[in-house]
Amino acid sequence: MGHDLIEVFVRSGRYARLCPLLFLIPVAVEMVQHVVEIRAGMYVDLAGLKAAEGDALRLTIGHVKVIALFLTGYWAARFLVFGDDPLAARRIDPVAVRLFVPVMAWSLFWLIAVQDGPLIADAAGIEGNVAAGVLIVSLLVSLLFEPLLSAWKTAAAAGNPGIGFVRSIRLTGGIYPYAVIVSLLAMLPLMVAHYALAFVAVGKAPWIVWAMMGLDSLLVGYLGVVMVAAAFVVARRAAARGGIDLVAGAPGAAEGATA
Repeated sequence: MGHDLIEVFVRSGRYARLCPLLFLIPVAVEMVQHVVEIRAGMYVDLAGLKAAEGDALRLTIGHVKVIALFLTGYWAARFLVFGDDPLAARRIDPVAVRLFVPVMAWSLFWLIAVQDGPLIADAAGIEGNVAAGVLIVSLLVSLLFEPLLSAWKTAAAAGNPGIGFVRSIRLTGGIYPYAVIVSLLAMLPLMVAHYALAFVAVGKAPWIVWAMMGLDSLLVGYLGVVMVAAAFVVARRAAARGGIDLVAGAPGAAEGATA
């Protein structure tokens, strides 16, 4: 497991180095969101931090950022599956795109459930405590269930129709503890650093805030790739355990693997 985690972080960095334009797309959107936050006074003091949390423009850009990270799921998975090939990451494979649309739709469902849940609950007149409880449950379910879909997401990006939603759950179920632990150990340290940067920036001099938000934008971009890489190593182990090739049946698989 330790070797797999090292691979996740190293190959994520390699993706950032070999696919800089793709890597910087979510980074740029994250930085735009920080610009909006800074102009709204989010990092002036704790009161500003709380007041700016519900800023409409900030939330809108946040949705755009998450969609950019969804696209990273396609680009980075292809990069990893096809042997760290930047050409495979950039290639628009019609079959892979068609297979990845349901993956993005699933991710969009969770985006709405988690990020927009409180707003929807408030509009529906649901009490704050109930809404908060539903949000916490949604987060936990997502955190524990998503690793089971690693093979589906990775195979879809590779253009392999042989591993669908249900088959991914069956394949990954046999290594479920490994899948959850790898996913959490890869994601949580960077997630903690992400929120820590925002909190530590409050009340600092403007130039420090700008520097920290620039660093945080790069961190978010890297975190997005790390989450994809964690899903990839889980998918690879699940597929190997089931005697299945992640790219079997994918058009151009041989070409991508040897490029």
